[in-house]
Amino acid sequence: MSYALESKKRKFHRVLESISKPPAQSDATIKKAQDPIMAARERLIPATETIKRVRGGDDPLDKVTTRTTVSRIIRSTTGGNIRPNFVPWDRERFLERLETFRPVTRWSPKPAPINEVEWAKRGWSCTDYMRVTCVGGCGSSVVVKLPDEVEDFEELDDEKLRERQEVRAKVVEEYRKMIAQGHSDTCPWRTTGCDATIHRLPITNPDAAIGALQQRYIKLVNLKSQLPSRETIQTPEALDLSEIIKILPPDFVKLETNQGGQDLSSKDVDENNPAVDETSFAFAFFGWDVVKDGSSGLLECRACFRRLGLWLYKPKEDGKEAIYQKLSVADEHMEYCPWVNGVSQSGTGKAGETAENLASGWEILAQNIRVKHRRLVTSTAGSSESFPSVSTTPRGSDAGSIDFGTPDDPVQKAKDREWWSKIRRVREAFHVKAPRKAHPESKS
Repeated sequence: MSYALESKKRKFHRVLESISKPPAQSDATIKKAQDPIMAARERLIPATETIKRVRGGDDPLDKVTTRTTVSRIIRSTTGGNIRPNFVPWDRERFLERLETFRPVTRWSPKPAPINEVEWAKRGWSCTDYMRVTCVGGCGSSVVVKLPDEVEDFEELDDEKLRERQEVRAKVVEEYRKMIAQGHSDTCPWRTTGCDATIHRLPITNPDAAIGALQQRYIKLVNLKSQLPSRETIQTPEALDLSEIIKILPPDFVKLETNQGGQDLSSKDVDENNPAVDETSFAFAFFGWDVVKDGSSGLLECRACFRRLGLWLYKPKEDGKEAIYQKLSVADEHMEYCPWVNGVSQSGTGKAGETAENLASGWEILAQNIRVKHRRLVTSTAGSSESFPSVSTTPRGSDAGSIDFGTPDDPVQKAKDREWWSKIRRVREAFHVKAPRKAHPESKS
């Protein structure tokens, strides 16, 4: 076969292949089809739009690509929905770490220098039995295990007991150092922890504090049938709970409803709130609330995460007595809880103050109720109206005793007049009058 004939056959086959196959796409067309942005641009731009017109106006895909690019940058810099781990100023995150120490299967009480509050303040959470782990991602973990208490070795002589006490004290000191030094060198929790006031209850504002008290009371009064009897409840001797109830705001029970939806404000309620259930109020006043998971018969404190099993304080259905005959709503908190610990509530405290004189959470709440009552009486009755007698003394001190007197007490009336006279004198001292300018005509 000649070369010319072979060339014609090859050309003939190429023609047949070109007829049987679809037209081949150019490289530019293939690249455009593979690019999703270019494909989207072709869909958004009508076919009748010229390149010149699109260039002269707003590209409809510019906003799309810009939003996509910005969102990618945000996700790459913030990690999407991942929250930052080093937030020593965040009280809610501190409480989240503290709550991990609540299960008794993980953690047992430790001495104050290395208790769960100190670990949580430095960025640790309890992840396993007696094991704490850094939440900042440095990967550090510490197993906290102490020698047995010396009280468990009563058969030992005094010298042996002193040796065990010294050993235990040294181990506690080493763990105290590990609270900071247990983190890696690059971990920010190693150098900075939470402020001493991070555990403080947000109850300094009277309106907010009473509002939170009311919300706790509403939930607790709905569980009235599960609560122990009033005779079982114990409160500090310095507090007269019935007197506090008498000076509650008149609308304290207006929002109160029971499980059936009945509005208790429709009851015969006078200005002293006689409809307030004292048992429910006692729990709410000392910071107890219904557990967040809705478990029946359980109350918890949202500051120390101590839980109360109410069935332990109620008689059995078969007539047997309750396991515990008394329930102290103050002593059932953890020792470091700001509801009962003045140091935790005040943080560092003030210079010259002792721990006994620092007000705890329930004492500040009682003071807020008195302040609210005084404002109400002053606004409705004027400056000549005196206030009912309320006496609440902080534990271990008479500094908090307050006596507002009675309306018919002439001595108290004289004190009130003297008090308002001092207020007027203070106002006059701070009210500085500007010198009067001479009239222009007087200069001549």
